[in-house]
Parts: sequence; C-alpha cells; structure tokens
Amino acid sequence: MITLLVADLIKKSLSIIVLFFSLSFMYAVDVNDALKYLKNNALNIDIITRIVDEQGISIWEAEMSRITISGKSVKVKLQGVNILVITDITPYIRNDSTILLVSQGEIWIGSADSEEMNHYSTIKSLPVTMGESVLFFPLGVIQSMDRKIYNIELEIQVNQDISGSGE
Repeated sequence: MITLLVADLIKKSLSIIVLFFSLSFMYAVDVNDALKYLKNNALNIDIITRIVDEQGISIWEAEMSRITISGKSVKVKLQGVNILVITDITPYIRNDSTILLVSQGEIWIGSADSEEMNHYSTIKSLPVTMGESVLFFPLGVIQSMDRKIYNIELEIQVNQDISGSGE
C-alpha cells in the first residue's frame, strides 16, 4: 500500500517537472531569467496581528512574514468562537517606487444564542513607502464605555526581499 502511494507521488512529481520544463521550452522562458525576475521583484510582507483591549493594551499577538510580488495577495486568517476574519493584503508597486497597499477584510460574526452569522466586508487602500508600518483594522475601531470591547489590528510593513528569508 505504501509502495503504491510513493510510486503515485513520484509519478505526479515527475509530471509536474516535465510540464514545467515543457512550458519553459515551448514559450522560450529561461528558468534563470524567471528566477532572477522573482528575486529582483520579491517583496517581504511582515504582519503583526494583535487583539487589543479598550485601553489599547495587546492581549494577544502573532507575527508572520511572507514573500510575494506586486499584485499577489497574502492572506491572514483568524478564527475563534463565533468569529472568522480573513484579510487579503496586496501590495502594488507604483511607478514612483512607492507601494499602493490594498487590504480587504471579510468578517463573519455569530452569537452564542443563535446559529445566524452576520457578514461584513471592508477594503482600504493606502500609498506607503518601503519599510513604513501601517495599521489595518478589519473590524474597524470600536469604542464602548459600557462593556469590554476588543479590537483586531494588523500592523503591516512591506520591504524589498533582499535576504530571501521570507516563508
């Protein structure tokens, strides 16, 4: 049984390799040129996701770093009890070497009393420079005097990937 799985995996891997080289020969794409393009145009997106209380104190935090290129989004997904937050962050390099950073948030919120889910979405775009940190609030900023409110914030920074250290 395991031998069949390994043989199938090898067959699929070889098919992908053959397809890659066939396409590169068919369209006269030099693999080294493609790799050089990716290396020269790679962007590193660092994201710190926080949940903060009503005083702005971080009660939970997670960091991630991803490599992408201009126009290719990076997805952040947070899931909890009765809430799902999905954010797509897309950098676009502009002619003046600044970045148009587009963040699109989709939120599904439910309550313990009901199986009904409410859906909200938001999209924000902001011109930024390389290395500049910006904050995105997928739920918006909520303030309340009569109950504890928690906000989700994403601190986003885009840099050119010189080191090649992203995931």
